[in-house]
Amino acid sequence: MMSTGLVRNGRVACMIADRIDGQDTYKWNSIIRGYLERNSPKEAILAYAHVIREGLKIDSHTLLFTIKACGRVSGSFEGAEIHAHIFKMGFESEIITQTALVQMYVLFHDLLSAQRVFDETPQRDLVLWNTLVATYTQMGQPRKALSVSYTMINENVGPNGVTVASILSACSSLRALEQGKLIHGFVIKCIMGPDVFVYNALIGMYAKCGCLSHGRRIFERMAGRNVVSWTSMINGYSDNGRPHEALALFREMESDNVRPDGVALLGLVNMCSKLGCFELGEWADQYIKRNGYDESTCMANALMDMHAKCGNVKEACRIFSRMTAKTLVSWTTMIQGLAMHGHGIAALVRFSQMQREGFRPDGIVFLSILGACSHAGLVNEGRRCFRLMIEEHGVVPWMEHYGCMVDLLCRAGLLNEALEFVERMPMEPDVVMWRALVGACKNQGNIALARKVMRQLLELEPKDSGNYILISNLYATIGEWDNVMEVRNEMGYRGVIKIDPGCSLMEVKDHVNFS
Repeated sequence: MMSTGLVRNGRVACMIADRIDGQDTYKWNSIIRGYLERNSPKEAILAYAHVIREGLKIDSHTLLFTIKACGRVSGSFEGAEIHAHIFKMGFESEIITQTALVQMYVLFHDLLSAQRVFDETPQRDLVLWNTLVATYTQMGQPRKALSVSYTMINENVGPNGVTVASILSACSSLRALEQGKLIHGFVIKCIMGPDVFVYNALIGMYAKCGCLSHGRRIFERMAGRNVVSWTSMINGYSDNGRPHEALALFREMESDNVRPDGVALLGLVNMCSKLGCFELGEWADQYIKRNGYDESTCMANALMDMHAKCGNVKEACRIFSRMTAKTLVSWTTMIQGLAMHGHGIAALVRFSQMQREGFRPDGIVFLSILGACSHAGLVNEGRRCFRLMIEEHGVVPWMEHYGCMVDLLCRAGLLNEALEFVERMPMEPDVVMWRALVGACKNQGNIALARKVMRQLLELEPKDSGNYILISNLYATIGEWDNVMEVRNEMGYRGVIKIDPGCSLMEVKDHVNFS
């Protein structure tokens, strides 16, 4: 007899029992399945409890429906009891119940138990193997997914399209291009007429691995491209720093009469954010509204971020104010948007408001608010927020948090305090901090401190040409030309070569030009 909280609700169990007569297994299976299909998993478990209590006969389908019901109510205790019943009644060799148990434990995020059930199953079919491979892929353990797939092949179980899609997803997460290419070869040789699902997985894998030419070749040869195919290719261009091509492909998708879904439109917003083009951002906003996707919180967050990066912080604020279901991401996005445009006071106001409304700031929020204080020159507020982060919210500072504080102090001309702050850090400072200090010393003419910091910089990265150029420029600023020549000679002696210059972009009539 099951001794769960659900079963203790005797009134409901008695109501079920009063309506059902007889000991027919099929009848009870139909009742349990009916509750499951009507999205009443608790009642399904109660019906099963009655069957067990009355000693009625059950079969693998009874267990299958009840296991699924436990998964839907996150009934881990009830699920463990069902698992015990399976052993007690001799159903542990039934592949259908073992597969359902693995899926149930996955829903409980109990991968250890899922693996144990899999290992204890004497005869494992392709469905069970696919379930385990997909589980490790979806739960962020791609290496384990690949390991399971190799074991599966060694045991002479032939993968199908579902297996291949899961393995390709694992390769995408690992950026494992060579393994992905091997799977592609397997698809060509062994899978007759692979479906669009497999092709989409291949496109996604090549895009994640930065091999866009291979992905585009598959995309062009596909006979039945769907919206996922287009979205995978578009996001591939966008994620690999080619937003122009992503946008061109999006417009090609439109002309091909493929209606974009929410994922495709999020990709559109992402590429507009990367381009930082004001007019393009406005067009994307209107396009999304026309298609009715602007009401979701996820889309509103993305639009806020896009408008802020395109320079329209007023519109970002308007979207934020209209949101009825704000999340921590919403608050973070708004604070970041205000910070990047120098609205430090407004960012602090939103930060305070966020806490009043019950949102607990995390490391990302504090990073944004410290950046806002830095750009607005709010030194005391920055110090207070840094203490608040550690003392009241228990957030262990990242290197980026320390970097924001160093930048804040350097911008305010507090160079000695900045150096003391760096020297008191519980971790080794990175080159970014030392460069910030050298740059601040140069701007404020503190040569003595600059010399001290430069030694630290060259010890950390003796082969980085940027460090030598920074030091050379510092000496040039104060007219110490002998030292300039000494730095240049040392570059030659160490074999340090000046890196290529960077690039800039300019928006002209809705076109972004790079130079």
